[in-house]
Order: sequence, then C-alpha cells, then structure tokens
Amino acid sequence: MSLAEIEAAWQVDGQTPLPECTYDPELHTGPRLTIETTEERTAREAVAREVCATCPALTVCTRYAMEVRPASGVWAGRTAAEMARHTIDSEGLEVA
Repeated sequence: MSLAEIEAAWQVDGQTPLPECTYDPELHTGPRLTIETTEERTAREAVAREVCATCPALTVCTRYAMEVRPASGVWAGRTAAEMARHTIDSEGLEVA
C-alpha cells in the first residue's frame, strides 16, 4: 500500500486528517532518551490505545500494521507483540 493509497483511504470531506500518533509520537513508541519501567510502559500504552480508538486513521493503520508487522510501538491500539500474535492467529484462516 503506497502513501497515496493510505492518505486516500482515510480522507474525510476531501481532507486528510493527521493520524493522532503524529501529535505525540513518543506516546506510541516510548521515550527515546530514557528507559521506562514496566509500570510506565503499561500506563503509556494504555493512553496510546485510548488515542488510537478515536483516530481517523485506525482502519488504515490496522491494515498497514498487518502488512508491515512492526517490531515495536503501539499500532492501531495494539502493541507490536499483540499485532504479531494477531497476524500469526489469522495466517491459517481460509478466505471464502
């Protein structure tokens, strides 16, 4: 999926709203210069999930993350590990 296809997929009223993660990327990826505790990471990921829940790009982000299979961060309300498990679980499904 190209960037142009992604942008076209989430246009609203002819405009392309920015994905919510662009406003605070470290919320979704974690801090760059410090190591967070397990509790801090859990709290950050919970807030990131809440932000993802109302994002205009949620559907497109889910599709993109399923293709890319990110190694870290929160994508479409799921951690990279959760996304990997979901991908593994769905690989054996047959399409009707």
